[in-house]
This record gives sequence, structure tokens and C-alpha cells, in this order.
Amino acid sequence: MKEKDKLYTFYKLKEVERTSKVKERQESTAEHTYSCIMLAKYFLKKHSTLNGEKVIQMLLYHDLGEIYAGDTFVLENKKRAQKLEEENKAMKKLAKEVPKELVQEMKNAWKEYSENKTKEAKFCQAIDALDGVIHVIKQPEEWKKYGFTEEKLRQYKEPSLEEFPEILKFFNKMVEELKKEKIIPKGNKLN
Repeated sequence: MKEKDKLYTFYKLKEVERTSKVKERQESTAEHTYSCIMLAKYFLKKHSTLNGEKVIQMLLYHDLGEIYAGDTFVLENKKRAQKLEEENKAMKKLAKEVPKELVQEMKNAWKEYSENKTKEAKFCQAIDALDGVIHVIKQPEEWKKYGFTEEKLRQYKEPSLEEFPEILKFFNKMVEELKKEKIIPKGNKLN
């Protein structure tokens, strides 16, 4: 494989569609990666004990496996149960296709993120969870389409956020604002 083709492998992330919308089209996983990095830059200022370089690197690679495994929506429980296995296979395949200068960095970042044992990995998981919520704050139709209530949102998102008080505080404030704006239904029933 030529070097230009190896570099192009990363560009395939732009082709992976997520369930989320951007105007009238699907969001790409590359766009999600970008917004996660921007959120991390913001929240790293409030969590100064974390290794910011490691966080950014993990987020850069965290969804690369979706090139071959595809995206898994938060409500696809059956697919989510197999997500890690599928993404591990995809990362092994990618390790043979990307420039050799980046293989070890990619493997290390993916391993740390997917094992979710370090403070930095947990922070990245929190950022990943928060990104999806922020992405749809101006899309009330998406909340209704998927039946997201405050209760369901908290069930799926809070466990990833609890270890980071500043992120959890932001999340709780955002949920209250979304309820006041009637974007997210209060309680456990849709309006």
C-alpha cells in the first residue's frame, strides 16, 4: 500500500455516518471526533491534574475503529454489546493499513480508551457521552424521535460523567435549561 493511501485511511472516518443530524444530513464520525476534542480542551481547563496530551490523543483515535465497525447508536443495545469486540477487530485491521509511524500511538491510545481504567480514559468516555447531548440541544425533534426523556438521558449518560464534578455540574445545568426550553420532556413521559 502506498503512503498516500495509508494516510487516506484516516479520511475514511469522514464517510462513517452517525445517527445524529447536521442540518439535513447525517453527522460523520470525523465531525464527532472534532467536537469531542473541542469539549475536552474546554473541560481540561477545569481538570488540570489530567494529562491533556494523552486525552487529546485518545479522542483523536477513539472512534477510528468505526471505519470498519460502523457507528453504534446509544439505544442499539444488542449492537452495543458487541461494539468493543467489533472495534477491536477493526483496529487490528487498521494497524495494517495506516502509516507505520502512527501504528503504536494508535494502538496505545485505543487500548487505554477501551480498557477505561485510567483517569484520562474515563475523562474521554465522559466527553464522548456529553458530546452527543450537546449535539442535539437545538434539535427538539430528535429528542422526541428517539423517546429521550430526562430519565432516559440520565440513565445512559450520567454513569460516564459522575467521576468528573465539573462535567456533571455542566450536564445537570444543561438538562435543567433544556427542560425549561421544552426541548427535553420533564420526568419520564414525553409531552
